Amino acid sequence: MARTLRTLHETDLEAALLRKSVGSLTAGRSTCADCGRTPLVGERMYRYGRHSAVCALCTPLRRAEPDAVELVRHFERGHTVKRVARHAA
Repeated sequence: MARTLRTLHETDLEAALLRKSVGSLTAGRSTCADCGRTPLVGERMYRYGRHSAVCALCTPLRRAEPDAVELVRHFERGHTVKRVARHAA
């Protein structure tokens, strides 16, 4: 008896690629431990303990002082092309 092969449709491929790209984007993001939202670039994240990071909107809900304050940077920081200034000879 012959087996039927499962054919891959274009919509299946598109959905798989979209799922993979969204998953890779969210993997490196930091999220607020209280509300779960992703902070914007330039926003401050407040660290409480080793693994708890809270956004600026949720810090008034905490009574303790934060251990550290970090600025959210763009994910390409350090990986972009930089312009070199040429000096006149």
